[in-house]
Amino acid sequence: MPEGNRTTPAPAVLRLVQMAIIDRWRATGEDLYREVARLADLEQGQDVVVSGCGRGVTTEWLALRTGASVTGVDPDDEDITQAEEHARETGLGISYQHSELDDLPYETGVFDAAIGEPEIAAAASTGRAVAELARVTKPMGAVVLLQLTWSSDLSASRRELVVERLGLRPRMVVEWKQMLREAGVVDIQVKDWTNECDDELVPDGADASPRLNWQAKVQIMGRALRRSGWAEARQALVRETELLRDLSRERSMNFSIIKGVKWPHAMPAIAHG
Repeated sequence: MPEGNRTTPAPAVLRLVQMAIIDRWRATGEDLYREVARLADLEQGQDVVVSGCGRGVTTEWLALRTGASVTGVDPDDEDITQAEEHARETGLGISYQHSELDDLPYETGVFDAAIGEPEIAAAASTGRAVAELARVTKPMGAVVLLQLTWSSDLSASRRELVVERLGLRPRMVVEWKQMLREAGVVDIQVKDWTNECDDELVPDGADASPRLNWQAKVQIMGRALRRSGWAEARQALVRETELLRDLSRERSMNFSIIKGVKWPHAMPAIAHG
């Protein structure tokens, strides 16, 4: 479908795509965060920054379970406000900062470890966001990315539909590794978390596909109808239904934990853009 003829995705579709992708990752909960803490070698007295922290799910778990001093940063003012309020209510001494992820407001080499949530893939420059994570990490500190990675099962056109609906652009594992290397990160290890996500959410014989209810169908067809007529409205409904089905298939998209170590020698400057 030509770019100019596309209709802005309906809010119901945006939420369903997030459920099919991001929420599957989050549903692994304890196991995921325990693995992150292990890879980052987090313990009492250390300082860790979480880039793309959203409303603070990761920051709160790490602060509560590891004893580390946790800082969260996110470009969304509303998310930061909610994270701060919840941290106050629970008595957790987490520091939050509103900032773009490709220009972190911290000095060089101040954190023992840095964690990049999926939201860094929505930054204006994802490569720069990764470089910033490495910059603010102390030499020999851990840099851990929690990222969506493409599998070979989605076509290029399907991938662009996913990007529009997620608001971020997943990469191939090799691309994430290259960004880390360019940022001066070495000893890179990749853990595929996809099976853990599938095992957590899909009972034997169950259908995990998120379904469009009638309200969502009305949203989809109404938007397309106002723009392009009945033919496009019907096609839009078919397109969104097929996309959700594809995203729910095993291995349509992967979930990776990518960890490396900041090399202690000076890194070459990385240009913005």
